[in-house]
Amino acid sequence: MRAMVLVVGGALALAACGNEPDEPKTAEEVIAAADKLVKPRPGLYRSNAEIVDFEIPGISPDQAARMREMAAGLQGEDTTQCLTQEQADEGFRRIVQRLGEGDEGVSCEFSQFDAQGSDLDAALTCSGPGGVSADMTIDGTVEAESSTMRMAMSQKSDAIPGGEMRMTMQVKSERIGDCP
Repeated sequence: MRAMVLVVGGALALAACGNEPDEPKTAEEVIAAADKLVKPRPGLYRSNAEIVDFEIPGISPDQAARMREMAAGLQGEDTTQCLTQEQADEGFRRIVQRLGEGDEGVSCEFSQFDAQGSDLDAALTCSGPGGVSADMTIDGTVEAESSTMRMAMSQKSDAIPGGEMRMTMQVKSERIGDCP
């Protein structure tokens, strides 16, 4: 579950969702679409993730409370990251490539990836170790100095009590100055 959450974090660095998914997109199609997004300005960024909704159908209230506490640990205090000129020039290309290539044994395939200016609409399916699978949609807006994204995920695994977990997160990021 931790590996899938890490992939979700990478996906959140993008922004996307809205329409019904299309046929699977090739890596080249997704990268070409990602290149159409507004490129971020180099600098120091502050981000914050908030869990908007979290549920695990079919488990006891005690188990649900423990799982919600665990999920709450994924959100938290503001984090900061320095974005170099080289990273800014890449835009979102590297993030998209990492999702397609897989991270920590998780690989993803985009069924939708539409990007125009600052808006992104995407849907992807990921699979990982132990038979974990997840369907995700991401929607949001990416500006040169900020982004707001909302991601909804339905994750299925025999390791999850009840077999399925659904979570919606919102991530906001803003440039707060130059890198130290």
